Amino acid sequence: MAHLPTSCNALIIDRNPIHRHLLHVLLEQKGYRVVSVSERPEKALSYQFAMIDIDECENIEQQIARAQSGIPIIGLVSHEQYDQPCLNAGAAATLIRPIRADQLVAVLQNLNVQPENVQTSPIDIDRIMTRVGGRKQILKKMVDIFTEELPDQIAALHRAIDQQSPEDLRQAAHALKGSVANFDASAAYETAFALEQMGKSNNLSLAPETCQTLERELSAVQNALKELTLSF
Repeated sequence: MAHLPTSCNALIIDRNPIHRHLLHVLLEQKGYRVVSVSERPEKALSYQFAMIDIDECENIEQQIARAQSGIPIIGLVSHEQYDQPCLNAGAAATLIRPIRADQLVAVLQNLNVQPENVQTSPIDIDRIMTRVGGRKQILKKMVDIFTEELPDQIAALHRAIDQQSPEDLRQAAHALKGSVANFDASAAYETAFALEQMGKSNNLSLAPETCQTLERELSAVQNALKELTLSF
């Protein structure tokens, strides 16, 4: 407990290490700064909202009251029969364990608790996982293929620009646009689309600068995908 920060976006108090880890990862992926502990920390800690493991053997009102006053409390319960008692005791919302990512997102949206100074992810993780049906091995293989092909795709863009070949640029940008679309990388997709349009219009005057922007965006996409697959 001595190494806890003084503030965070979300405080998780859950005695079950598996539940605690899952919540921690899901919240961090959404950009929240998270502290997760097995019991209420003795050290003073400020936070936007707390997620508390409700023990049905104890008085629910007392458990909610031990949380910081005026801060939204999300009660983590084992069965829907404890939903209403938890809400009656002062919880802002409840979640039934095991937690589902879509239910967590819905609760956070309803409470309007947004992470502070969050940087927008270059990929849409929820849509990616939906696309692969939650099958992590499929996604890992997609990322491997993308990583392997990307250097050649970028090299094709550079050749087209160096040789001032609009058609080659159009084809290279179109192929790269298709690749990043698989990962819902909207910024990289739009920049690749801009390069594709430059090729179609036979106007490459802004292509070098746009290509540099695309390479920065692709680097961010690669880092995000690496972080995502390492979390599996």
